[in-house]
Amino acid sequence: MDSPKIDFNASTGKEEANKTPQNIKPKKNWTLSVLKVGLYLFMFIVILGFSLSYKVIFSSDGVFSRQEAGFFEQIKHLVTSGDKTIDGESNDRVNILLVGMGGLGHQGSYLSDTIIVASLKPSTNDVALLSIPRDLYVEIPEYGWRKINNANAFGYMEDPKKGGEWLLATVLEEILNQPIHYYATVDFSGFMEVVDLLNGVDISVDRSFTDYQYPDNNYGYDPVSFQAGEQNMDGDTALKYVRSRHGSNNEGSDFARSRRQQKVLNAIKDEIFSLGTLINPKKVIDLMETVGSHLKTDMEVWEIIRLAELGKLANTDNLINRVLDTTPSGLLYSDITIDGAYILKPLSGDYSEIQSLAKNIFNYTALTKEEAKIEVQNGTRLNGLAENTATRLKEIGFNIIGVTNAKESNLTETIIYDRSLGQKPETLQLLKKELNGKLVATEPIFSSTLSDSFSDSDSQGLSLEESVSNVTNNPVPEDIESDIVVILGSDIYSLHTNTNQANTNTE
Repeated sequence: MDSPKIDFNASTGKEEANKTPQNIKPKKNWTLSVLKVGLYLFMFIVILGFSLSYKVIFSSDGVFSRQEAGFFEQIKHLVTSGDKTIDGESNDRVNILLVGMGGLGHQGSYLSDTIIVASLKPSTNDVALLSIPRDLYVEIPEYGWRKINNANAFGYMEDPKKGGEWLLATVLEEILNQPIHYYATVDFSGFMEVVDLLNGVDISVDRSFTDYQYPDNNYGYDPVSFQAGEQNMDGDTALKYVRSRHGSNNEGSDFARSRRQQKVLNAIKDEIFSLGTLINPKKVIDLMETVGSHLKTDMEVWEIIRLAELGKLANTDNLINRVLDTTPSGLLYSDITIDGAYILKPLSGDYSEIQSLAKNIFNYTALTKEEAKIEVQNGTRLNGLAENTATRLKEIGFNIIGVTNAKESNLTETIIYDRSLGQKPETLQLLKKELNGKLVATEPIFSSTLSDSFSDSDSQGLSLEESVSNVTNNPVPEDIESDIVVILGSDIYSLHTNTNQANTNTE
């Protein structure tokens, strides 16, 4: 899939979907970050046997959106599914779109309040969450350039019965270059009821903050405050904690909110799967009733059971949490439209960096754990080679702390020097796989120093098509010791050439 350049002057298409669509009979009020937890809870109870009650699964108000598949059709699928695999399983990655909406009684009822792509890797039992900010500026088919949170509302306007998740999924597939196999949604009421049924959740608030612009659902404000430290939150408090987006003390952004949502997700998950919950039949049944009333998914019963089988060993204690944001290491920057609306755009001008993050998100398990500090040096006379290579490694998730040129400029082989004494094994293997380099457990003999390193402007010869001219030399700061030094040889040319050719072929 290509990474189209963004036409920020393009027509905005149809009218903004910032109000509840008219003449739409709502099916439910959907919401935010308990989506994943609700789905896991539902799958778990399916395994226990509670889920096969006709009342919850096959009623018109139940969980499943594929209403054309009635009771006997679902039973037939259960009986005949056998060893069938769910979508994405054969490729070792199942992607589920988790969508939150305010619903009736809330401003912008059908706008997506939260957008998370949850991915399961069956072979390793890893789970990754990628949070997409609601203000990301994207092209929505037939509607032009809009904030991504409009996609769900536009979909509801087109087909209320079908819902809007399909259109949001279409947009996300373009942005991430990843298939969206399924979706799940849950509403504000369901979120609060689940938390209250669990007798609250324990949350460690990182910093105190106040949000004076928290909405009161009557087009006014209802200020909320949170104090730093451990506290038990009931449903209403937890909802305010995950919804607040105008807080003080660096908590006033969608990015901070996304991190709070993921924190609450973990807390709910821990409480749901605690012994005190699982040995209490009434609590389990009450939770099942709540989930059945407020959760919506396009998965069939047999698919949920299969996903539960895959996910029962999921490594949920070490979730991979990533947020698209505007931090120094982030992939977005903020801007204002000609109408004065706040939006977010990709730094690269296209979706290539975001797609790389999505593709390599499971690498972050090892890279985050080991936190290896990596220096990249150019051992050739190809201008910008180290800078371009470092950029691509950063997209994957490697921690690049310095970019410079080596003492020698005629090296033919890329060498990866391990200065960590074997303390960063997984990072080393990922680097070797990515660069096809040679691993060496000694000090780099061709490595430059601060005093004798030279700038790209001193190097003559070839230049990469996409390289940045006159790239500034960025050696490792004196007070930082690198764990790994990569010295690039001319054999790396083919990797860049192949990547450039692949990008060209997709345009």
